[in-house]
Amino acid sequence: MSHTDSQSIFVSTNCIPGLQSISSRVSMYQNCGFNAIELGGGITVDDSSLSQITRTGAKFLIHNYFPPPQETFVLNLASENNDILKRSLDMVSNAIDFAVHIGAPFYSVHAGFITDPEFFDGTSFVFPSPRSPDQADCAVSRFTTAMKTVVDYAERRGIGILIENNVCSEQLRGKLLLQTAEEFLSLFSVLQSSHLGLLLDTGHLNVSAHTLGFDRASFIDKMVPYIKAMHIHDNNGIADTHQPIEPSSWVLEILRRPEFAALPLVIEAKFDNMAQLCRHVEWLRNELQRK
Repeated sequence: MSHTDSQSIFVSTNCIPGLQSISSRVSMYQNCGFNAIELGGGITVDDSSLSQITRTGAKFLIHNYFPPPQETFVLNLASENNDILKRSLDMVSNAIDFAVHIGAPFYSVHAGFITDPEFFDGTSFVFPSPRSPDQADCAVSRFTTAMKTVVDYAERRGIGILIENNVCSEQLRGKLLLQTAEEFLSLFSVLQSSHLGLLLDTGHLNVSAHTLGFDRASFIDKMVPYIKAMHIHDNNGIADTHQPIEPSSWVLEILRRPEFAALPLVIEAKFDNMAQLCRHVEWLRNELQRK
């Protein structure tokens, strides 16, 4: 059996530039034959459009900051700011409810940050440095407590909850949680839930492995039992540039591993236009069907 006989290739709403209404982007994707869509960034949302997309016949996944709240903030389930932490928990609960409503099998959320970001520089968040070494331990404790709440709620709603591995560039060293396999294994051993897993982001893994000096394949080998979905894109190991994977990419070897044959794959690379995105999806489908 080839991978795509049993595998869904989802396309993130963030793949093409510009901000578009959710109805328009879903319609544009469906016109290109994409009926498996991850709802995340790149789209504007209102209540009526949310109800409209449930009637499109598409399969959806829900990722992180979706549905977006009316008042914007940075979601951080490890925040030491009680207001941000409460808003983060409320938003995640709402996202889980929406995932259930729309028939998504899981909701995926970003791993926490040790400090709350000060601003977004156009590429990534800019974080203040931790004030002391024990600030990281405190953030781990807060994130673990918050995730216990989230996992319990997801279990009651009958849905999975996936945590995405953070991306650690040199500028972000010491400011984020959950970049290494050991961090994930420690968290999962505490939470112990069959509803909990890892959303493996290949671009994030490539940068973090380069910055922190660990082996990508070793990370994946340790995390195989927990990997429930993947975000697919690539980079040069220095910055999270969301490049499409190419025929020579290390990511293709990972996608072809038999233990991942049934996982949902989400294309999260950036493209200049829909034509490029359509060609890439067709190419990837063909690659995964090859023996």
